[in-house]
Amino acid sequence: MKRSLTTTQVLFAVVLILSLFLLQKYYNLTNFSTEPLMKREVTAFGTKGLFIDWYNVTSAFRISNQTSRYFNPSENFAIIDYDHCKKNGTSVVMTTPVGHYRTCAVVGNSGILRDSGCGDDIDRNDFVIRVNDAPLKTFEQDVGEKTNMTIINRIVLNKMDRVDFDPQWIISRNNSIMSYILVNRTNLPALNAMIRRLDLNITITYSVSPPKQYIKTFWNEKYNSNLSNGGTTAGLNTYTLASTFCDVITLYGFYPYQRNVHNKKLHYHYFDETEVEMEVNRSRHDFFHQHELLKSLHDSGALKLVTDVCK
Repeated sequence: MKRSLTTTQVLFAVVLILSLFLLQKYYNLTNFSTEPLMKREVTAFGTKGLFIDWYNVTSAFRISNQTSRYFNPSENFAIIDYDHCKKNGTSVVMTTPVGHYRTCAVVGNSGILRDSGCGDDIDRNDFVIRVNDAPLKTFEQDVGEKTNMTIINRIVLNKMDRVDFDPQWIISRNNSIMSYILVNRTNLPALNAMIRRLDLNITITYSVSPPKQYIKTFWNEKYNSNLSNGGTTAGLNTYTLASTFCDVITLYGFYPYQRNVHNKKLHYHYFDETEVEMEVNRSRHDFFHQHELLKSLHDSGALKLVTDVCK
């Protein structure tokens, strides 16, 4: 006579099957494969048209799943409340103004943006992140004017000590976040004083644990990137951190070459005539290697790297 399975045995079998299924699903999501993935069309709100044909949700999620284990907005974009700090003797309030966003634009300052007509495309994103003190006025058609966050470096902070300092770029960032993610924070109080003097609504954040050295380690270990000893670029740094709070990320203005795909000569910045070769050669960054990394992520559908005109 055949023995029937008990309720306990049936439940155990069901739990075992579900556990194996979830384990396989988890492995597939966290296994950081660089193999080509099948592209999927997904709705992307705030962008032209109904679908983005380049976006690969699986590839993008693999990266955000990994970066979120190493970085998070609460630590990398922590609010500095100077009044609270003075009163309580602390250095930072552990909260962040950064939320989670469907579409994000990360905007650099490369000459590739001049005459690109990308302004409307950039402003159409839910959250726009800019780099340093690049001007927006008169360049709106190419770079847009919407700004939700500006990542600044030490050079920008040190400019405030100059007699001829022009605060116009700070004024153009009103009603946004200004973030410093590097180690030396000496001039942040001066920036705060400037913002108050100009009566602007700008929230200053900084990184409790400066992530720059960990960003290089992350890409070398998880993506076999073989990044050199030079520092990581603003584009790679900002994209890495943005992947922890943005779903669909498009990069504009990150292009280290002297000529575009149409063989037109480019300048280092979209707003001046600085020669590309001069700046790239004297920089400690390996622009080309890191640009190739971003290009490989573009090819996999994890991000979109814009290197041509938008219209």
